[in-house]
Amino acid sequence: LFCLSSLRPTAFALETKMGDYSDPYFEGDEYVLRTYKFDYAKVTKFSNDVMWASACLPPCCFPCSAVEALCFGAANNRDSSNAMHLALTRDGIRFVFDKHPTACRLAMCDIGRTSKTVPFDKLTDCDVQEPAGTAVCCCVDNVLTAVTVDTASGREMVLRGLKDPFAFKSDVWGMKRGDGLSGVPDSVVATSMTRMEAKPKDVGGSWFAGGSAAGGPGMRAEEVSALLQKADKVVSLLTVIAENTKPK
Repeated sequence: LFCLSSLRPTAFALETKMGDYSDPYFEGDEYVLRTYKFDYAKVTKFSNDVMWASACLPPCCFPCSAVEALCFGAANNRDSSNAMHLALTRDGIRFVFDKHPTACRLAMCDIGRTSKTVPFDKLTDCDVQEPAGTAVCCCVDNVLTAVTVDTASGREMVLRGLKDPFAFKSDVWGMKRGDGLSGVPDSVVATSMTRMEAKPKDVGGSWFAGGSAAGGPGMRAEEVSALLQKADKVVSLLTVIAENTKPK
């Protein structure tokens, strides 16, 4: 029902505990800074409601649909929700859709593990969409909050069911700005935004400043000093030449 643009699995998110690894799935990964847990019960209930509403509406109201929903649907929805894992790492936002059974729950129907990481450098938007309206012909209320993650290429993730979506959004933008995560030591990572802020200031006025009259990168102080010394030597040489070529 809900998918990442490139992975296509259901993508629901996440309750966060500040400053700890709330999801044991990522334990031992030194690059993980903070993990976020899914609201599994809420996500599973919504998936079950959508499943039963879809099975009871024409043209899908056939015995086989009801039998599949009755025998395997609830277990599949539960396992699909439990397969979702989300974390902020030093590389970016990482979403993992773990291996889990589907359909008739035989091994041949399993879905393998997939993973997606959106680097903070590539992030252009991370926002919250609050639930509204209904799903499946007005039969099921939309109750899951969505967090959207976009890059210049388009929408990368849609994470639904986050208990505290604004906390997750705040963490993402904090990492994008280079502020790090509260309660997580050494969580500041360099991004394009922080590298621009940390660029050394140009020296020597607008004549030497990159991006102004020169149009190139700024010059270091020692480079300016060496250039001025060479200019002094040229001036001295020109003075000597002028003196020697004076008409007598």
